[in-house]
Amino acid sequence: MRFTKSVPRVNAALVDDNIYDDVMVSKQQDNVSSVADDVYDDVMVSKQDKVSSLADNNSAEDQLSKQKANLQQPGWDRKSKVSPEHAVLLVLITLLVVTVFALSITVFYLMKNERCQTLKEDLESLKMMALDETCPKCEAGWERYRESCYFFSTNKSSWTDSRRSCTDLGSDLVKIDSREEQMFLEIRLKETIENNETFWIGLTDSKTEGSWLWPDSSPLNTSLSFWAPGQPDALGGAEVDCVCMMKTENPDEVRWFDGRCDDDLRSVCEKDSKIQLRFCV
Repeated sequence: MRFTKSVPRVNAALVDDNIYDDVMVSKQQDNVSSVADDVYDDVMVSKQDKVSSLADNNSAEDQLSKQKANLQQPGWDRKSKVSPEHAVLLVLITLLVVTVFALSITVFYLMKNERCQTLKEDLESLKMMALDETCPKCEAGWERYRESCYFFSTNKSSWTDSRRSCTDLGSDLVKIDSREEQMFLEIRLKETIENNETFWIGLTDSKTEGSWLWPDSSPLNTSLSFWAPGQPDALGGAEVDCVCMMKTENPDEVRWFDGRCDDDLRSVCEKDSKIQLRFCV
């Protein structure tokens, strides 16, 4: 039996459809390829723009770096805004200011001390002038102690006559109103007293027994009395109304004793020296 190979008959319409499909697919692929190329181009352009932008930024940074490098001269401290030269200059200026200030103070005090010395010398000169005019020494035969002049008489007389003699000399019998004055008189009388001599002072109770008064009628301050031990003793009831100074049993002590006012004794007169102590030496 003879077989005959049959060739399938191609449907023309089907072929045309297949060809159309291939063409469409090819076009689509071309379109896709075109789109891809466009996208690629866009991406590349974008990358180029970014690269250009980065390059510009890098260029700006380089310029800033160059400017900073120009500003940072050799010798500058990166951590400090002041160069070593400027720091040294500031230190020198500070030392100069301090030195000028110290010198000013020194000159001021020197001038002040010089002025004080000048004023002191002027004051001394005025003091000497004042001494010459307002501080004359006590008269001959008188001794000055503080504000008073003292006269130690060599004549002997009663208390009343001794007071009269002092009055004739512009004074009165001494009034003792301080421990310092008592000590002064003690020293002077110990130097003057010979053979247990005795000196009248201005204290008496002749007006009223037991009421001791000074020549200016002021009462005795008992806290400033310098009686010898056992004094006053009234001498067994005798009229002993006046007070004198003499040595006690201890030859180094000169104290007060009551005695008869008509006894003839030496005396101590006192008068105001009329001096201004603030100007006197």
